[in-house]
Amino acid sequence: MASIVVAMLLGCGPTAKEKKVIEDLTSNMKTVCVGRYLMNVPHDVKINGQVKLFYGLDESFKTVDVSIDSPDSTVSAMRAKVDAEAEEIDKGDKNWETKKSMLLEYRLIDDHTIYLRKQAAGEMAASSRHEVHILVGRTQLVLTADSYEGVPEAGRFEPGGKVESPEQVAARLLKIAREIRAYDNPEKAGPGYCLGPVVIDSNQDEEEGNTYMTLDRYPDFLLTTYSRGLVPDQPSDQLAQRVKATEGFPEIHVFRNRDATLGGMKAHEWLARRTDSNHEDIALLKFVAESMRPDPALMRPYLNINLNTGGQLTRGPEAGTYVSSSLTPKEAMGLWDAMIPSIRLRPDAMRLKGNGNWTSP
Repeated sequence: MASIVVAMLLGCGPTAKEKKVIEDLTSNMKTVCVGRYLMNVPHDVKINGQVKLFYGLDESFKTVDVSIDSPDSTVSAMRAKVDAEAEEIDKGDKNWETKKSMLLEYRLIDDHTIYLRKQAAGEMAASSRHEVHILVGRTQLVLTADSYEGVPEAGRFEPGGKVESPEQVAARLLKIAREIRAYDNPEKAGPGYCLGPVVIDSNQDEEEGNTYMTLDRYPDFLLTTYSRGLVPDQPSDQLAQRVKATEGFPEIHVFRNRDATLGGMKAHEWLARRTDSNHEDIALLKFVAESMRPDPALMRPYLNINLNTGGQLTRGPEAGTYVSSSLTPKEAMGLWDAMIPSIRLRPDAMRLKGNGNWTSP
């Protein structure tokens, strides 16, 4: 089916080589859990990412950032890595105000949890960054938040002006850490926000997440997803409006610019090839799909999917070099057409209230 669609749009069918590439990418796909959604991707995709969690929807909301530090770690590896970070901070520059170490606290909570509090260069002595490093299954995560108690005019750093103590910030991080769990089956991950192979179910009121998917066999391949649950749509800034600015550019060839469906929501997609502005012999592919919905909720997020190939490599032995897209337009569209329609809301993504309604703002 994907090959037929590609052939119709590009004027002729894929070559035998392109058919083989499309088949290799799409014949053995796996289901992954991304945020509140499920998605089919190539079996060898590697996932990384982070999410900002919001607690409270008024002026006094608090946030915690959660990111994947290592997708495949162990208790000893995590301990060694955090020990090295703590030692580097302790032996590094001193705080300009206190003249003391910027490592304020280092505490082993249990075998799978380490708490660290530190200062950054140039910060006042009263402000600090809190980190909780945890191992959930084999996934090493770091939770971060800042505290400003004692900082002059600290209220301007805190939403609503309510300043938390370091103890309150640490307690919040440790509570959330206990509410993160691993899962084996993405279809049955349970309520919460999926970040790689873990799900966060800490009664957050809002979430803003980024997921990055890569393929070792195509070092220029990057698939990103961005979601934000409650941000309202801005019709004047939607994808269909933004891409109008590219019309007439000779270096951009558009394959698709049309309405679509994304995770059951109305959407728009724009698929194009262009040449690098500094390297005219470098061909880049950029495919974008973006949701449009009038009724934002955690289960109806603003969702933006980007597939990029070609350009400067950021990983692998040839990092820093510029390459043309390793996938042809037909190959990339074959993969795109296998992934995008597969995006669907997880049936158990939201926790039920006692009255049977979803706990979604």
